[in-house]
Amino acid sequence: MTASKETIVVVVSGKAFPVEAAVNAPTQSVVARALELSGNTGQPIQNWELRDADGHEIDLHKKVGDFPNGTKLFLNQKVGVGG
Repeated sequence: MTASKETIVVVVSGKAFPVEAAVNAPTQSVVARALELSGNTGQPIQNWELRDADGHEIDLHKKVGDFPNGTKLFLNQKVGVGG
């Protein structure tokens, strides 16, 4: 039996936010939820970049199910964005 949801841990400003999402959902939905949970709602998703532990940028259209359950990803504002 396959799980229909997984948890991705998104680190925003040094704090970890576990986000549960459907395995077929785009990673962008996890980013949106993590920004909401962290209170970072002033900038659009396009101003943020999601990276894995090795520093590789993650495509926001990639499916949640493409990552192992419990994967930790890092969300940071893109360089040159914000004040």
